[in-house]
Amino acid sequence: MKITHRHHFDASLESVSAMLADPGFGLERATAMGTEPESVDIDRREDGSATVMVRAHVPASSIPPEFRSFLGRDLAITYTEVWEPPTDDDRIGTFAVDIAGTPGHVAGAIGLTSEGTGTELLATGDVLAHMPWVGAMIEKAVAGAVLRAFTAQLTAADAWLAR
Repeated sequence: MKITHRHHFDASLESVSAMLADPGFGLERATAMGTEPESVDIDRREDGSATVMVRAHVPASSIPPEFRSFLGRDLAITYTEVWEPPTDDDRIGTFAVDIAGTPGHVAGAIGLTSEGTGTELLATGDVLAHMPWVGAMIEKAVAGAVLRAFTAQLTAADAWLAR
């Protein structure tokens, strides 16, 4: 199942990029998604590329009852962004959501583009659940959860940038 999410930041490309690679924001974004943050790992390289990995725990109480038998009690989620070296006008990368012990996976492209005094974010990806008979239903539920998580993260990001 395909997903697409857009967001406009009232902040410069440099400010948004710095925020996304800040460990404090990593913890805040995990909390905003309704998960319990476990760790944030940031690997910045000399060329300006970076990998951001946020590990979080999803309590069983937030998993819809109809999926608990497939997913187990609690979920461990790893959200990863891999950013290429920056250019003057944009940042390009990939993102992935891995849900330990499940047949579901989300992966795609993410980009930031300078737009006047602001920055545009575009994320596109695919949600896959390799399960006979119920895969499409799980993909739909995961896609909805990922889009809600993006919205929550980006609302937290707007608040972070407004400080």
